[in-house]
Amino acid sequence: MPPNPFSHPCAYKALAAGLLGAALTAGAFWVADNAWAHRLEDRARSRVLQELTTYRARLEGELSATVHLTLVLSTYAGIHPDLDQAEFEHIAAALHARRPDVIRNITLAPDNVIRYVYPREGNEAVLGMDLYHHPEQGDSVRRMMAEGRTVLAGPWPLREGGEGLLIRTPVYLEGPDGRRYWGLSSIPVNLEAIQGRARLGDVQRRLEIALRGRDGLGAQGAVFYGDPALFHGNTVRQAVAVTGGRWEMAARPRQGWAAWTGRPGAWYLAGGVLVLMAGLLSWNLTYQALRLRESERRYRAQGERLRAIIRAMPDIFFILDAQGRYLEIFGGTDEAGYHQDYDGLVGLSVKDVLPVDKARLFLDHIRQVLATGQLQTLEYALAAADVGLDESNGPVGPQWFEGRATPLDAQVMGRPAVLWLAVNITQRKKAQEDMRHMALHDPLTGLANRSLLRDRVEHALAQARRSGHGVALMFIDLDDFKPVNDRLGHDAGDRMLCEVAHRLMGAVRASDTVARVGGDEFVVLLEDLEHRDRVREVATKILEILGRPVEIKGRVLRIGCSIGIGLYPQDGDGYEALMGSADQALYCAKHRGKARFWPAGPASDPDERTPDPAGA
Repeated sequence: MPPNPFSHPCAYKALAAGLLGAALTAGAFWVADNAWAHRLEDRARSRVLQELTTYRARLEGELSATVHLTLVLSTYAGIHPDLDQAEFEHIAAALHARRPDVIRNITLAPDNVIRYVYPREGNEAVLGMDLYHHPEQGDSVRRMMAEGRTVLAGPWPLREGGEGLLIRTPVYLEGPDGRRYWGLSSIPVNLEAIQGRARLGDVQRRLEIALRGRDGLGAQGAVFYGDPALFHGNTVRQAVAVTGGRWEMAARPRQGWAAWTGRPGAWYLAGGVLVLMAGLLSWNLTYQALRLRESERRYRAQGERLRAIIRAMPDIFFILDAQGRYLEIFGGTDEAGYHQDYDGLVGLSVKDVLPVDKARLFLDHIRQVLATGQLQTLEYALAAADVGLDESNGPVGPQWFEGRATPLDAQVMGRPAVLWLAVNITQRKKAQEDMRHMALHDPLTGLANRSLLRDRVEHALAQARRSGHGVALMFIDLDDFKPVNDRLGHDAGDRMLCEVAHRLMGAVRASDTVARVGGDEFVVLLEDLEHRDRVREVATKILEILGRPVEIKGRVLRIGCSIGIGLYPQDGDGYEALMGSADQALYCAKHRGKARFWPAGPASDPDERTPDPAGA
């Protein structure tokens, strides 16, 4: 009959050691499970945020492009306040043709009473409507007048049927006595068409989305799309910058977060087995060590088995005492299979291993954990060379880590210590940077999009106000681009747009900005101008290089372009005003026969003067 192991006087000490080993392994597994859960959740939220950011950028672009048309109409009405019906219909038809699926109609309301509407047929009922005293729409008109800028109302039921957004822009006359309010331009917008252009349907196959902020009131506005409950649960949110206010979006995976973040049951089964094995191994090895001195070698061998299991984990675990001395290290195999030998760090201090600033940061963090007795997190960047390790056996360059430090009972290591989990978050950091780039650049050409262009223009104008130098905006529209799509297909059109983007980048300085703001519409921002001749030189160069032939699908194609130019400060002192001036000048260039550039300003009206087509 085998001897009873518990009859040995050291049996209970060995049992305590087994329980301690199980507890330590359970703690390590808990930390690893939490780390994995955080990583899965971060990855899921990053995926949702990436899709939401892409949709937000498209939505903002579609809204801005539509708002821009009201600015063009307001600018024109401010210059020509005595326009007649024929003149109104001429410019309104041109604006409506740009986005016929989005725009319900276009109206002008001198003294806030609608006198002009396009198309007139089917919209006669709105003529004579007093918008200022309208029971539902009067608030947005009064807000527009009080703020002196474009406002976004709705979405509200429209008289023409359905629901839509109402974009209203004030019209001012400039005179010797200053600005005088003339009236407003208004465009009802089909919200469903805007969302369709922004490809909401593609996003909704994976995400539930809700929007709130009726009348541009942001988080304080009513929910006008989707399930309101999304704003009260665990969702990813983003603000949508719209002219005249803000919207807020909330989204989550259509199948719920659990579908994207759940861990397999086998993981927890393996964890339970690991804890059990650790407890049994610790008990057995301790029991044998207390009985026989020579069993110490076998105890160490069994302990290495446990370390091998833990070292297979992708993250690194350190046990550090209050002085920052490495007591124990395990884990550290990354996803690519690289592994560094960290055993040489045991016994050293963080002051011996890390740069001075990082060592000080680690020590402050350890003291804070020991003082509070609670888990603390810390993000930091390290390169292999910083800690004296070989870059050839692991990832090259700085790596970002999230350190999660948990206090250990003083009896665990015989002194105050912390368990430090170092999770490599370099990929998360890179994904965040990639999402930021996607939110600010056109996905086809890689050029700046409307959001980044606005930031660059506002920054350039701020610098120009200080330096006294000039700023120029060139609004570029490709001539005869539509036949390329019609004859050769959209892939040929995309290749043409990419070639145009490449040529435009080659025509300007590295400090200037080239942006794509629409299908075949581009904007060039010239900063820090000391002479206007620079604008003429760049415009002439763009006309020449875009007029060169392009070979696509075995066909030699020519398209060319027309350019409208707005200059700061004479053509506008803000982004909207300067864009409106450049767009109006583009309209004049097109009216004069295309393949030319044209300056903004009152003298650019095609009915007032005929400049040399080759210059401004």
